[in-house]
Amino acid sequence: MKPGIGVKQALLGAAACALLLARAGTLAAAGSPPAAAPAPDRRSVCIGSACFDAELAVTADERSRGLMSREALLPGTGMLFVFPREGRHGFWMKNTLIELDIVFIGADRRVVDIARRAQPCRTEPCAQYYPAAPAAYALEIAGGLADRFGIAAGDPVEFREATPSRPPASGRR
Repeated sequence: MKPGIGVKQALLGAAACALLLARAGTLAAAGSPPAAAPAPDRRSVCIGSACFDAELAVTADERSRGLMSREALLPGTGMLFVFPREGRHGFWMKNTLIELDIVFIGADRRVVDIARRAQPCRTEPCAQYYPAAPAAYALEIAGGLADRFGIAAGDPVEFREATPSRPPASGRR
C-alpha cells in the first residue's frame, strides 16, 4: 500500500460526509416532510341491531369533504356528520363515487328521515337530499343497508362511546 492513499481516501470520505451533512441541514431548514394525517375520530353508532363504526365529520371542512372520492366503504362502517345545531342540513353527492343511504338523526337521537340509495352525481346540477324534519346528525352508510337492517324513521339511535360534541355554531352544511 502506498503512503498517502489511506489519507486521500479519508479526505474523500470526510468530504462526502460533509456534503451529506450539509444536504441534510438544507432539507431540515426547508422543513421536514409532512407527518401522516392523524387517524379520524370514530364512534360506534347503533340503530336497532345494526352497529356502524363511523368516522366523525365535525368541522365544516370535514362535513364538506364527507365521503368524496372514496371508492368503497368497508362493511359495518360509515361517516357520522355532527352539526353545530339541529336543522334541515342538505347533502349532495358531488365527487362521491358510491351509492349511500343518509340516515338523518334528531337531537333526541331518533331517526327523523332516510335518503335511500342516494346516487353519485354524474352531471350538474347535483340532486340535493334534505331531511323531512330537523336533524342534529346524519349517518352515511353504504346504499341499501338501511333497508337491509330495517332502519326506519322513529328508530332510536345509540352512540356507544361518548356523544360527539358539536362545534361552534359558525359551521355550515
